[in-house]
Amino acid sequence: MTAPVRRSPLAHRKPASAPDDLLHLSERAFDAKIVLRGTPDILGPALAEVAGVEMPEPTRSTTSDRHRLLWQSPDEFLLLGPKDTELALLDALQAALDGAHVQIVNVSDYHTTLVLAGPKARETLMTLSTLDLHPRGFTVDQVAGTTFGHALGWLVQTADDEAEGGPVFEILVRWSHADYLFCELTHGARAFGMPESKPLSGELMEI
Repeated sequence: MTAPVRRSPLAHRKPASAPDDLLHLSERAFDAKIVLRGTPDILGPALAEVAGVEMPEPTRSTTSDRHRLLWQSPDEFLLLGPKDTELALLDALQAALDGAHVQIVNVSDYHTTLVLAGPKARETLMTLSTLDLHPRGFTVDQVAGTTFGHALGWLVQTADDEAEGGPVFEILVRWSHADYLFCELTHGARAFGMPESKPLSGELMEI
């Protein structure tokens, strides 16, 4: 009997790039992702103890050496951690918050992460979203939930425009939307020389 193999939703895709390092698109699969519901005064001490992160301001994220905490609403936060650490994180948070009025849910296999980096990353995202992505309005550690074409996702900027290689954006998207969004991003970047990817399932891409 063959042992089960864990496969990401984009296991069939290779990273895509535009010439002259203008743009790079890839998947970072199997990050730990834990949703926490509760008030910041209750969640804050536990998250500082377990992950070393401070509570973020609205529409922002905070980081430690290994974790990132995203604000999603006044009482909802998403903790990101290294690959395959979700069960240890879940146990540690449940122990630290034992008896508190909170909700802790492991959603690691609900979303995957697309990483879009390079000088043309903003312009590519602008082809799919109505967010104001001007560098004055969307900066490092900024977080926003939005639609990219027909796909729902959370966008966070993780590297500054002035950093080597240009800005870096991460999009957390549902597994079922991941291939669609990967293809749409390559379509949006075709003006920069990015080779387009086509959906394997044959769905229409018009938005």
